[in-house]
Amino acid sequence: MKDKKKMGRPIKGDYPRNKRLSLRISEKEMKDIEYCSKKLKKTKIDTVMEGIYLLKDKIN
Repeated sequence: MKDKKKMGRPIKGDYPRNKRLSLRISEKEMKDIEYCSKKLKKTKIDTVMEGIYLLKDKIN
């Protein structure tokens, strides 16, 4: 019998998301993220990352 490699969660994007960041946010901030996520049809983390990319572009 041939050993099969176990499949893990597929990598989304170019790099694995193997770091953890814990944040405390207000109810309003969470609702804002959820609102934007639904409108953009993206996950919460993808919505937050898009905001970070916009800020990074603004800084540069």
